[in-house]
Amino acid sequence: MGESMRRLLALASVVLLVLALTACGGNTAPTETPAETAAPTDAPYIDTQLDEPEWTLAEGVLQLEGDGNVYAAGDDILYFAIVTEADGKQELWFRMSDETAATLKTQSADNAYYMTLNGETIGAATLNEGCTIAKIAAEDVDGEITAWASKIRGLAE
Repeated sequence: MGESMRRLLALASVVLLVLALTACGGNTAPTETPAETAAPTDAPYIDTQLDEPEWTLAEGVLQLEGDGNVYAAGDDILYFAIVTEADGKQELWFRMSDETAATLKTQSADNAYYMTLNGETIGAATLNEGCTIAKIAAEDVDGEITAWASKIRGLAE
């Protein structure tokens, strides 16, 4: 074999080796495909602070009544929550609008209130100091608190 033949053979071997390494090597780095993310959905709950109850929108017509009068109805009652105290007792809380709270402050402190849903009495209600929340304690509910909470949420008949 001649010298030029050896060079040609060596060059061909190098070319084949380079081609083999590049063809087999490919792209060994893992490729990341962007994960499909669904658009966030609106939560059925009201965004509140951690020290606040989990407020929920009501389904149906809530009314704060007493002595033959309707003190709050419809948009006057913003939302409600089921609250469990540290001792395990449950209450239903109903958040009044600021305008309704201002009107309730002008009422007699001796007024007896009760809350209704679609005309059905839930129970006797007491107002907090600022008249922004009407509370119904478990002992004042006509039935069970959790059953009423389900009705108010529209989850039960």
